[in-house]
Amino acid sequence: MSRYTEEMKLWLFDLAHGNLSDSQILSGFLKHYILFDSGILNVQNDIVYHTQYGLDRASFAVTELRRVIELYSTASALDGITKL
Repeated sequence: MSRYTEEMKLWLFDLAHGNLSDSQILSGFLKHYILFDSGILNVQNDIVYHTQYGLDRASFAVTELRRVIELYSTASALDGITKL
């Protein structure tokens, strides 16, 4: 299974431009990065080095990703989750 799929590229675009819900951010990160032993730095590097979105969009994407991970990592947020 290749990590650099069209679906992953669309997820990166949408993440960098604020087009995803919190659950879409988390599920895409798990699917396209965590399952490939990659992390937040890889998301940032992919946006900076493999797109033309710029540093501002990369910073926005990482900030949003960290916010969602922090949100979902709290026990109170996890209580109501049945399916992403």
